Amino acid sequence: RRRPKDKRMMNATALIIASNTRTQNQLVERLSATALFRDITPLASGAALLRHLKTRPADMICWAIEERTPQGAWIDRLQAHDQWHDVPLIAFAESRQSLLCGFELGASDVIHLQIDPQELSARMQCHLQRLQRLRELRRAQEQLQRMALTDPLTGLGNRATFDACLKQTAARSRRRSSPYSLLLIDLDHFKQVNDRHGHQAGDNILRMAAAAIQNSVRGEDTCSRYGGEEFAVILPDTSAPAAAVLAERIHRQIAALAQKLPSNHAPVTVSIGIASTTQTRPHHLLEQADRALYRAKKNGRNRTEIAQENERPVALPARSGSLHHACA
Repeated sequence: RRRPKDKRMMNATALIIASNTRTQNQLVERLSATALFRDITPLASGAALLRHLKTRPADMICWAIEERTPQGAWIDRLQAHDQWHDVPLIAFAESRQSLLCGFELGASDVIHLQIDPQELSARMQCHLQRLQRLRELRRAQEQLQRMALTDPLTGLGNRATFDACLKQTAARSRRRSSPYSLLLIDLDHFKQVNDRHGHQAGDNILRMAAAAIQNSVRGEDTCSRYGGEEFAVILPDTSAPAAAVLAERIHRQIAALAQKLPSNHAPVTVSIGIASTTQTRPHHLLEQADRALYRAKKNGRNRTEIAQENERPVALPARSGSLHHACA
């Protein structure tokens, strides 16, 4: 008993490359007879194919090898492109020499133009199924990569994302001689939230605070959960005064969370430390922002302090853990 065709395969799209109209029509007719494709588009050349793919993807490329026409220059560009190189490239020809040429030029398969219709359908379906598996594998890999770089509770970037982005932003700042800034943000009295309302309520506050911070920043800024109840925002091409404006916006967004909390819940506030530079190494900038954050906590919380770029290091109180201020 014949297996029913996968409906997803019947929804495939194909592009045909052939400069000869008669060959184009022949290939359109043969592919249509397989009932695997919802759309078949004939094109006259490899250059036309590359232009087409920039705006409209395809699931298969069928290419008629014509002995007197230069071949292959566009294939290298096709296969070098991450988005296109998995798409099966099927060469069609009539002579043995042209069929061999198809393999030499990098075709996924070579097929005689007069192939049996059932064999053609079976081979097309195999290539489409392989493409589907490759795409599913790529999606799974991308999902794993996102998970590796994302904090699962808040959806912000995690510490690995922060570290990588800070290095990249610092390098770009040096190349452009433009300032960049770092905000370290700590939820005030967060331990009391967990003690009074439970860890589930604490997790909810963290998610709400993360969303408020994310809603306050620009598209080019990077928000991360630095650890525990502490967040970080990297601001490229941003001076300390401009960073202070954004910090004030974050304070307002955090204050607005009171409307979403139970009436018996204490207000949520944050302390923010800002550091800005054009030349300071990333780890020194992080130390400066950390000292500014500590001053904000020491001076009453619910406030922002800005580090002076050339200020001398001072000893901070020991932390109870790598990411929690002793006065939190």
